[in-house]
Amino acid sequence: MSDALVAFLLARLAEREAAALAASGGRTAPSWQALGTGVYAVTDAFADDVPPLATTGPEIGGSDEDAARAEHIALHDPAHTLREIEAVRELLRRYEEPEASFALPDSANRYSAAAERSAVLLAASHLALPYSGHPDYLVTWRP
Repeated sequence: MSDALVAFLLARLAEREAAALAASGGRTAPSWQALGTGVYAVTDAFADDVPPLATTGPEIGGSDEDAARAEHIALHDPAHTLREIEAVRELLRRYEEPEASFALPDSANRYSAAAERSAVLLAASHLALPYSGHPDYLVTWRP
């Protein structure tokens, strides 16, 4: 079951990565910034003729709620999302390849690897919680 949890998380990360890359328009993932109710790539934010990447309402004079939505979208820009995905993948790699020490005997390395895998699985069960509505999520993975 632990291998299934890791595989489930890796599949969700691949979906998020594809979405982030698509949102970046195939370019290097830009950072986004909210200005008013528009969301702009940082490199384009101050250009007069560049429309926003996303907007939740009129750019000038929008509601506070529209501005809050734009800020939320900007906080989940492709660059941030891709960094987050890589961080979680690195954690999951520790499940597949726990750290070993050449200075320790094999028995101690086996014990250390088992402890590390157990800790990674606990973290993975928490990282999987946001996907609990996914049809492939198993309730037994709940921490």
